[in-house]
Amino acid sequence: MNDYSPSIRHHAVALMRQGVANRDVAELLGIPRRTVGWWRHQDRQQRGELFVPPTDCPSCTSRAFNHPAYSYLLGLYLGDGHIVSKPKQHHLSIFCADAWPGLIDEAETAMRKVMPLPSVQRRQKNGCAEVKSYTKHWTCMFPQHGPGKKHGRVARGSDPFNISVARRASVALMDKHVGPKY
Repeated sequence: MNDYSPSIRHHAVALMRQGVANRDVAELLGIPRRTVGWWRHQDRQQRGELFVPPTDCPSCTSRAFNHPAYSYLLGLYLGDGHIVSKPKQHHLSIFCADAWPGLIDEAETAMRKVMPLPSVQRRQKNGCAEVKSYTKHWTCMFPQHGPGKKHGRVARGSDPFNISVARRASVALMDKHVGPKY
């Protein structure tokens, strides 16, 4: 990390205390974002301020719950998604085939409707797109998350269960409620 004059550091900290984002402070002063972030961390630590990351998780706050978007996202998660939950990395990933560009758009839209605060990104893979959003609160929204195959997990103390839609009439009913792929 480069050494910066105390006046630059004080100016950066003053801007951050006024609510200016790390990214903007870094661009304004020509300093790497990681340096600005470190200064913010040290400033909070010196003042004894505990950092609590902002959240808009409907399970943890009083924010309204978007049931249709959540239901759609739950179906995507159970079908072609997973959650990575490690000490410093939490994200929901949904994989969508390139043949269904509308599905990719809908997955992104559903993530934003369920939890607007975390960023949503697309990453192109071979034959598919990964729609990804970083926040540890996805595990609040999907308590089914856990190790092993999804269909073999025990959910909230109940017996393991499988959901299968194999009959033509059942698929038609599901399409009526979820909508077709496009």
